[in-house]
Amino acid sequence: MRHSTLLTRGFGGGALACAAVALALVFVRYDAPAPRWDILTALGASAAAAGAWALACRLAPPLRPGPSAAKPSSPPPVPRRLPMPARDAGRATGAVLLIVTPFFLTRLTAGTGGVLAGVLIILIFILTAKTLQFARRQTRQADLRAKMRVLSEDAGRGGLHAVRVRAGEPVRMRYLKRGDKPGQLDVTQFHWIVLQEGGREIRLAGPNAEVGRAAQRLGGQDGWLCWPERWKLIEDELPAAFVADNGETVMGLTDPDEARPYLKGAASPGAADRAVRRVPRTAKFSAQVHVPILGGALLATVIAAPVLWFGPDRLPWFVTWLLCALAAAAAVHLPLRGIGAASRALPDGPTWTVLEESDPAIA
Repeated sequence: MRHSTLLTRGFGGGALACAAVALALVFVRYDAPAPRWDILTALGASAAAAGAWALACRLAPPLRPGPSAAKPSSPPPVPRRLPMPARDAGRATGAVLLIVTPFFLTRLTAGTGGVLAGVLIILIFILTAKTLQFARRQTRQADLRAKMRVLSEDAGRGGLHAVRVRAGEPVRMRYLKRGDKPGQLDVTQFHWIVLQEGGREIRLAGPNAEVGRAAQRLGGQDGWLCWPERWKLIEDELPAAFVADNGETVMGLTDPDEARPYLKGAASPGAADRAVRRVPRTAKFSAQVHVPILGGALLATVIAAPVLWFGPDRLPWFVTWLLCALAAAAAVHLPLRGIGAASRALPDGPTWTVLEESDPAIA
């Protein structure tokens, strides 16, 4: 894992912005003559920025363990301010661009298909809208952020339950159960960092990247594990924050049964002057994840290049439709392989413990 820098964020955001401009030009200047230098230029700029982003991520400084706080006579106080987890705008933007690309490619061919093209554009538009709605439902974190907001608000009011813990190793649990098809397994993966309190272990769960970053940065450090005062008004997993003595903080979810022994006493009032901050962000480039994504986008551009150069009206209609269909397939299929690899990959840096359990029905 490597630090996120101004260069990595700038080049990454620039690549996404240029790709969005290229797609938008299909509609904004739908009647522009060929060659479509505007779209080709935006795509070239996006490719250059993506290459620079990958290189900047590779050259960024590695994420090292955080500074250990000096051992005082008494531990630092519980904070009265907890930063909310940062939103991943880049990943959300990339997902939207991936979903809408087939629709824009369909619009690019509209001049060659007559009524059939119009019908197909409407169908693809409906499919794209449905896919966006489905993706939003699957990835929305409204409930999770609502829980984190309760934790942050209770900290501001001076009402947190807290216990001293030491951060340990990150863990991946692979849970196997019967799949939807006969003979198929369905694998669900859970990730958490182990926090030790005396002889007990408390699991602070979160996304694999967040858990790996916290373990690399805070492993072996002491700190406060905090829960909201209003924990009884929260269903299922309870929000919690591990605040290391050096001030770096990571939020996640804990099992109510593991947390309940520490929620019986009065809430701690905390200290308003305790400075805390999020664990530093990391550069997101991973070869096994992003090479298929970038390769799919590049291949789609190469396939669609004749349509952009000659124009859809100067090519046989079946050639235009075939090229755009192949470009749409490349722009979706290869990136989906990269997204699948992202769910299987473990962030480099810390040493992960990998466990496996099976549904009793298939054990």
